[in-house]
Amino acid sequence: MVISVGADVVWQVVNPEEARKAFVERGELRRDTQGVLDHWAAHGPRYRDHGVTAFEPYVKWMLLEPKEGVWDPAFYDAELAQFKQHGLKWVPFLIAGPAYATPPWFKESAESVFAVDLATGDASRDQSVWNPHLRPRVRAWLQRFFAHYEAKDMQAVLCGISGVFGESIFTAGGNAWTHLWDGQYPQHLGWWCGDEHARADFRAKMQAKYQTVDALNRAWQTERKSFAEVAPFVPDATHPNRARLDLIRWYMGAMTDYAEWWVKTTRELAPTVPILLCTGGGAQPELGANMSAQTKMVARYGAGMRITNEASDYASNFHLTRQIGSAARLYGTYFGYEPAGAVSEDGIVARVYNAVASGAWELFHYDNPPAGARGERYKRYLDLMRVRAPIVEVGVFWSRTSVDLGLAHGLGAAAQTCRNVCDVDYVDELMISDAALEQPRVFVWPAGPVAEPATAEAIRDSVGKGLTLVVPRGWKPRSPEGEPLFPAALTTQPSGLGTFSIPGMPDDRALSSLWREGKFHGAEPDSLWHTPGRVCWTSGTATLHVPRLDKPAQIRVPYRVGSVAKPVRLVVDGKLVQQAAPGEVGELVAALPSAAAGDEWTAVTVEATTWQPAATGESSDTRALSVMLRDLIVEVAGAETATIADPVARVHQVGTGHVVEAGDNTPTGLARALTAILKEPG
Repeated sequence: MVISVGADVVWQVVNPEEARKAFVERGELRRDTQGVLDHWAAHGPRYRDHGVTAFEPYVKWMLLEPKEGVWDPAFYDAELAQFKQHGLKWVPFLIAGPAYATPPWFKESAESVFAVDLATGDASRDQSVWNPHLRPRVRAWLQRFFAHYEAKDMQAVLCGISGVFGESIFTAGGNAWTHLWDGQYPQHLGWWCGDEHARADFRAKMQAKYQTVDALNRAWQTERKSFAEVAPFVPDATHPNRARLDLIRWYMGAMTDYAEWWVKTTRELAPTVPILLCTGGGAQPELGANMSAQTKMVARYGAGMRITNEASDYASNFHLTRQIGSAARLYGTYFGYEPAGAVSEDGIVARVYNAVASGAWELFHYDNPPAGARGERYKRYLDLMRVRAPIVEVGVFWSRTSVDLGLAHGLGAAAQTCRNVCDVDYVDELMISDAALEQPRVFVWPAGPVAEPATAEAIRDSVGKGLTLVVPRGWKPRSPEGEPLFPAALTTQPSGLGTFSIPGMPDDRALSSLWREGKFHGAEPDSLWHTPGRVCWTSGTATLHVPRLDKPAQIRVPYRVGSVAKPVRLVVDGKLVQQAAPGEVGELVAALPSAAAGDEWTAVTVEATTWQPAATGESSDTRALSVMLRDLIVEVAGAETATIADPVARVHQVGTGHVVEAGDNTPTGLARALTAILKEPG
């Protein structure tokens, strides 16, 4: 395993305030090289003593080409001389496109195209990845760099293509260091595809996919007259799932395509140097990083991935980095881990363990230089830091489709709980299409109920050939259009005690014993309870049909009433239980009679008028909304204590494999089912 350390920004400038002043008053982009010389004279030997194999400086386009056509490598020449003098290679972080690395002369030229957020209309100072003028400029800069510096001195090169700091993501947050030259500018998480070149690309891609506007209208449930009316939009729950997925997949695909251009160009110019593509974040669709797609792409060029999102907690680090590790091992390439913020002394150990247990090629850190108690943490574990090949027998379905639609609530908690039982790989739809299910013995689908039919069929085929699939009890996955998918026809009807997702309930009584009636909008983001994907709005009067149990129980439904004109009536089996005022946040609590009382179901009805947020100025949402509902919770009434369910509720044989329903649907319940399966021989 190689160990890289950074960064050099405090050698480039004294501090953000003085750097900003020097730039505004004198046009200076960096200080002299004395800071580099002083640092290495004082600390140079510490790096090798602590296992460091290379130093990573921020190699900015603006510092190498401060004026158009003017080449100034003096600063990086001085750094490289110090690295070599102290027995280190370097990992030049080649950054072009983000505002803090792009030359002022380019940003103010006619060739500059700043990224524009669809939601706000804000223009960033970061370049749009659709800018047609950017690639020729970057290529010329890269050509000059690789002509000047020798490959033998490079441990690797890190491609800094976008984001705010250089990651292969869209703009999403920054700090004082990114404001050095431009001051404060829009850097928020958004949908940065509002420039004219992005709009034209989206229109062309949708026309290529659908061929006719009628086909697009059928898929999107729209009435456009021509493709000239097609433009990027914010893919929120006001749009049908297929339209949202088309936008999100195009957005991610654009970032992967741009990253591929960088990697392909770098490989052409540096045929023998390891290449790392830097990506980051937690895979939110707004970031635009399809991590498995990026990993598969770089592998074609003999390149690897660097994921920059770790902190100090192992469970969190595992969840954030594992998809890159799993995809890299599937596609046969190398990868490294980098923190995104502060790391505690104990966090150093957690990071080392995560890298070693995952089979990482590189560990990057910001202890510059490594020293004191923190340095001793690295030294203590140096003999463990070698590239390994983990043996992983369990996969967890990381449903990219559900994540993109905001329907993957609980996936992280469930996956981390499974990791407490055994090592697991994260496997998404692309990886499944590339035979990832040939490797695990057990595959867990813990959350995220929406997938494409082809993915569900691939899972079915693997189960038929001997795979064991573990799902929550009563699991009913569906397509983006709402059609049931494997293993919905096998699993038990969702009923009994538990917490049930209202957005996931079918509208057809034939599909489930737990069903809904009336108009419900799709799953929503959730800033109130922070359970995205588990909340949805009703539109007018709507009813939940809840199967009764063999003994009395209790129903709870958290709600938020919209800005409707009249109080909302909450009715159970025809009787008014509660009234809720406009804007009220509360919880419906009602008795669930036993089946012995007669009827098979209890009807929970929300009687409400509607309002349109756009009409009241609350937002741009033009839907007719009534009440937001979170979950349907069915629990034991009174003080009675529920017994712990068996680890496995039911087993269904499919070919030579099995579908196993967990005894309860909590993360712990899924982990208990997984434990029971792994204890079985074979």
